[in-house]
Amino acid sequence: MTDIPNTKYITVNKDGCFVGGKPATKYRGQEIYDIDYVKHVFELMQAQHPNIAEFQIMASITSGEYARTGNPLPGKDDHDENAKNIWCRIVWNDSSAAPWVFGRTSSSVGICAALCARYCAGSVRGNASFRSAVLGFVAKQPKVIGPKEVVKKQIGPKQM
Repeated sequence: MTDIPNTKYITVNKDGCFVGGKPATKYRGQEIYDIDYVKHVFELMQAQHPNIAEFQIMASITSGEYARTGNPLPGKDDHDENAKNIWCRIVWNDSSAAPWVFGRTSSSVGICAALCARYCAGSVRGNASFRSAVLGFVAKQPKVIGPKEVVKKQIGPKQM
């Protein structure tokens, strides 16, 4: 998997929305649509899966198949006309990242940049197959029961 600089995607975590580690209201030159909703969905997902540290959302030149994982590449710059494919993933508290999951191809680069975070948040919240793909590796993470209680990783249908 290619190491993608954090300037190429939106990061949403408990502290807000960021691009390149800096608070952001714009991505690839476009206003990020409905940031409050995106943050709200992150909070809902983190309440269910406390080990989620952040969502990452990227406009990419790489296409894919809906709710399937892949290795997307960012556009060359903020004006790359081919970067209109939406990809999402989560990063765990231990800094390990789940694979990127393809969402959709937008009709334009501007629409992709403005709506990609909203699209990913809405798909995670409202579409079971997309949510399953994004959270598909949740069983590999310890499930937090209380502030300090941890259940061992699930392997197959039984708990160890």
